[in-house]
Amino acid sequence: MEILAKEADEKVYNIVHLIYHSKIYEGTSKDYEFSRRTMEEHWRAGYDDAARSLQHPEVFERPDNPEGVRTFDYCKKKRD
Repeated sequence: MEILAKEADEKVYNIVHLIYHSKIYEGTSKDYEFSRRTMEEHWRAGYDDAARSLQHPEVFERPDNPEGVRTFDYCKKKRD
């Protein structure tokens, strides 16, 4: 049991950044504009970013550094 506990204690993390970048036409209204249309646009952007990030196989590989943490950011800042 001690051997299994020792192996199970090694935790590793892959962190994928998903950051919403506002569109030019949103201006400062993104902090208070929560209409259905706006939220659906934001949700779609998040879904697309997540799907694009998960196409990279390295996000599923165990980190090989001593810290046991890797970060990824595949979402390029784009403003339409």
